[in-house]
Amino acid sequence: MTGIQPMLSGDWGKYRPAELSVRLTSPEMTTDWTNVFDDLGLKRPHSLMREVEGKIQTSTLQDIATKSREGDRIANIASGEKNVFGHIAHERYMRKGQKEITIEALPRQGVIIDFRIYPPEIQVDPRGALPR
Repeated sequence: MTGIQPMLSGDWGKYRPAELSVRLTSPEMTTDWTNVFDDLGLKRPHSLMREVEGKIQTSTLQDIATKSREGDRIANIASGEKNVFGHIAHERYMRKGQKEITIEALPRQGVIIDFRIYPPEIQVDPRGALPR
């Protein structure tokens, strides 16, 4: 028979498995430390960094001035100060040897943590068997 023949694909009449696609969205987490910083009287990280930077500059300049004064005392032999090196060492120890320790209590409020979890998006294309 040389009539009209249907154009069928090679898998016509065979089983085709379902197509499954899953799309996941990553969970998100945000934290709010404002209450903790306020309860403990702490500064925010950026402002603390600027303050520490300023203290370090001031401390460095004071150390340079102190070293200069100590050098002037050592060089000024005519002043008649006895045991200059011992006095300078004692003053350095008294200035740098003492430490201050502060113990803080825990904050009244904790960190606020917010989680956002998204369900997966699942799509199923049930293709099944083609009719014969």
